Amino acid sequence: MIVNLFHALPKIISTKRLTMVRTTLAHSPALFKIWSDSEVAEYMNIEKFTTVLQAEEMIKAINAEPAACRYTIFLNKEIIGSLGINEINSLDNTIEIGYELAKPFWKKGYMTELLTGFLSEIESSLPYKGVFAKVLPDNSASILLLEKLGFQLENQTEELDLYTKKVCTIFIYKLYFK
Repeated sequence: MIVNLFHALPKIISTKRLTMVRTTLAHSPALFKIWSDSEVAEYMNIEKFTTVLQAEEMIKAINAEPAACRYTIFLNKEIIGSLGINEINSLDNTIEIGYELAKPFWKKGYMTELLTGFLSEIESSLPYKGVFAKVLPDNSASILLLEKLGFQLENQTEELDLYTKKVCTIFIYKLYFK
């Protein structure tokens, strides 16, 4: 049985320039704009959203799942993306993280800053040995980010990509805590 240990994480996490707040339905309209952008959705393994209702349903599903939690990312008062925990791998006691930013905020160092803060909170608050991220092989920006943060390519697998509706190769990058 999976016990939701994510209540140990703070509801708000702040970095130098950004704030992460637990995702609520109030964030749906802004997240819909991000999740409906084909250049963002391409790497998220979700269907491209066409209605705000889809964003609401996704947020409800994440919030109801004991093995997941999501934070909405704010730059000042503007929502620019989200990140969170997608699942628990009980075989090696690690958790999967996922993240995305709206395109205008790519390549500004925001995700490096966010993940550094988020990983620190996970390591100090939760009993897991490490984290992993699933990445499409052509998502070079995400691969570089993960490698910069100390993640190492550990495996590859095949999964159904909900965006393309095709089975595709996925790289699995892992970071074990010290």
